[in-house]
Amino acid sequence: MTDPIAETCEACGTQMEDWNLTSCCTLSLCPVCGHIKRDMERCNAGAREHAWGGSGFFDDIRTNLTYNRINGLIKGKGSLKILEIGFGAGKLLTKFLKTGNQVFGVDAEMLEINVTENLQEQGYLVYNTFEDADLPESEFDLIYGIHVIEHVVNPAIVFEKCFRLLKDDGFAYFLTPNSQSKGLSIFKENWWNLEDPTHIRFFSAGSAKAMLGNAGLVKVQTGIPVWDSMTLEINSFLRGFAGDSREHGIMGKSFTKVVDALGLPIAILARIINRQLSPTLEIIASKNR
Repeated sequence: MTDPIAETCEACGTQMEDWNLTSCCTLSLCPVCGHIKRDMERCNAGAREHAWGGSGFFDDIRTNLTYNRINGLIKGKGSLKILEIGFGAGKLLTKFLKTGNQVFGVDAEMLEINVTENLQEQGYLVYNTFEDADLPESEFDLIYGIHVIEHVVNPAIVFEKCFRLLKDDGFAYFLTPNSQSKGLSIFKENWWNLEDPTHIRFFSAGSAKAMLGNAGLVKVQTGIPVWDSMTLEINSFLRGFAGDSREHGIMGKSFTKVVDALGLPIAILARIINRQLSPTLEIIASKNR
């Protein structure tokens, strides 16, 4: 393990402090805005081998819930030009395609999964990092990224590019792990969001507002949705007992789906009682006032 290197917060410029989750898992925490950075050498947390560690069944549920949420924000606006950062298999982008929108997607192919056929034929897809992708500026009504910005090398560049690509009345939408989730304090190194070896940062409401604001985006709103990653607390609990994570992590184990299904009502009730337990931060920002 290398010696810790003092760094400043990428969101607000404050010097980061060590947060020792356990004796062998230390995160860098901003004492002012709550932003978290993760060095894998200092906090491996039993990370799985592959970037993808989900379940097709639960991913479909998440896709439907996310689509309903975003579609509610654009309802009545007609056909839009929509860009997804990190489209993966393209399930969510395909839903927007089917409802008459013009869709674009950028993906660095980290998940190594197949893309839906309709999207390949009718969408405009770029396989590259978002930072390096060649895209038309001032063209998009909506740019969104679902659990993407925690992976990128430089989120400031990503947000600045979103600002340039959006139309004057366009807006950006992101879901990302919440650095201030009570689950991180409760489950510590077993928190499921630490299982992903490419999760290198966790945003707080304060750090998200600071970074998007610095990029020129305005009216930055944040919220804590109870409907995203609904089995995360169950999977975090299971990680404490299941041993090694293997290639695709705890959700790749045969018993996990059964336990998730049985425990889901309890997990939802826990979030309703204490919303701060929810692991996800929702971010909405506009280009102009």
